[in-house]
Amino acid sequence: MSAIHSALGSGEPNDAFGLQRFFRVTAAETGGTLAIFEEMVPEGAGPPLHIHHTETEVFTVLDGALRFHADGKDITGKPGDIIVIPPGTRHAFKGIAPGTSRVLIQLTPGEGANFFVDIATEDLHPPDDMDRITQIAARYGVEFVGPPLD
Repeated sequence: MSAIHSALGSGEPNDAFGLQRFFRVTAAETGGTLAIFEEMVPEGAGPPLHIHHTETEVFTVLDGALRFHADGKDITGKPGDIIVIPPGTRHAFKGIAPGTSRVLIQLTPGEGANFFVDIATEDLHPPDDMDRITQIAARYGVEFVGPPLD
C-alpha cells in the first residue's frame, strides 16, 4: 500500500439510506485494512441498533452533535470528540444538533464500508427491503438488533 491523500471535500459519494456520505479512503485502496468515510447526519437521523462482529468503528465528530448508545451507555459526541466502538458492541447513534451533523467514520478492517455501496447499488430502503438489507449486512458481519434511537 502506498501513501493515500484524501483532500477535504473529496471522496466517492454515496446516499444509502438517504444519508449523504463520501468515501474518503476505501478498503480497495488499503488492501482491506481500513475504510474512512464522512457522513452527514440530519437531526433525528441514525441507524438502528446494530453490531459489527468483525470491525472496530471509530467516529470523529466534525460538526454538530451526535448521541451514541453503546452497550447500555449513552455518550454525547461534540466536535473533536472520538468514540471507539469495538467489535461485538451493540450500538447506534443519531444526530442531535439542529440541522446536520458531520462525522468521520473509520472501519477497521474496511470491507464493511462496501455494505453502503451494495445498498445504494440495489436502491434498497427500509422498511420495505429489510429482508434483503439484512442479507447484505450479514455478508459484512453486521447484525441489526434493535430500533434506531428515540
